[in-house]
Amino acid sequence: MGYSKEIYEKALEIKAGQVKAAKDKYEAGLSRIRQESVEFCEIEVALAKAGSSLALAAISGETEKFDRLKDFCIEKNRRKREIMSAFGVEKPGYICSMCEDSGYKDGKLCGCVTDIAKNLAFSEMSSKMPVSECSFENFDLNYYSDAADGSGAVPRKRAASILKLCKDFSEGFSRDSRSLLFMGDAGLGKTHLSLAIVSAVSARGFGVVYGSAQNLFGAAEKEHFSFSGETAALDSLLNCDLLVIDDLGTEFYSSYTASLFYNVINSRLLSKRPTVINTNLTFDELEKRYSARITSRFIGSYDMKKFIGNDIRQIKAMG
Repeated sequence: MGYSKEIYEKALEIKAGQVKAAKDKYEAGLSRIRQESVEFCEIEVALAKAGSSLALAAISGETEKFDRLKDFCIEKNRRKREIMSAFGVEKPGYICSMCEDSGYKDGKLCGCVTDIAKNLAFSEMSSKMPVSECSFENFDLNYYSDAADGSGAVPRKRAASILKLCKDFSEGFSRDSRSLLFMGDAGLGKTHLSLAIVSAVSARGFGVVYGSAQNLFGAAEKEHFSFSGETAALDSLLNCDLLVIDDLGTEFYSSYTASLFYNVINSRLLSKRPTVINTNLTFDELEKRYSARITSRFIGSYDMKKFIGNDIRQIKAMG
């Protein structure tokens, strides 16, 4: 799962905070018991003394004394647990038994941390874009005409077909999924369906990076020319499970952004990491702006769909 370095750092901080909160709650409970139970305090003192004696008996080989002290400690600990239970205090176990709350399993981030990262990333996206407002369920086909256009295509039929494609893509998403390119004029639902894909794929636990071409490429360019050595923005573009680029063609064009875009598209294809792109540009305009190298990869590796119809935003405004 690919998220930015900052997201993973925040996730590890939250994980550490969860562990500390559980420990603090336990310590607060013990403090309350000590204030209210003389017996509990006496048991703790007795166990501390017995522990030292137990170690000495083991070292000196005094088997009988060792066994007697061991039985004493077992009984005192049993009574200690009874008192704690009566006060509603329980020693916390591991929040995650897989990594024993270290955050790592077999040298990799544990699923408990990546789950936190997923929620963080989705919350971050939702705060910047209306992710929660755009779903497959509220994609209204009634805004598309059922009358054929000049080419004989029916907007509503076309939109219904693309909607099904997006649902199938989200439900079966994997690294083997083909990438998607949505083209068409403004206000035809490209961003709505892109965001619906973001919601559905994120909900399945995959790492999704979403943003406008201007914001995504701008962040990578700023990082590149800062000479700080940081590569978080570029890493997120290259390594996330699903990259969704909104409004391709609206970004400030430069030789760097053109090179960056090719690198992102090509690298993600080679590493089998799907991408969803939407743009108002025609195919000819895409080729003119980004070169035939880019469009050839669209032709070979992307499912390309053109949205048709009337501007839904205008229809809604006219009300």
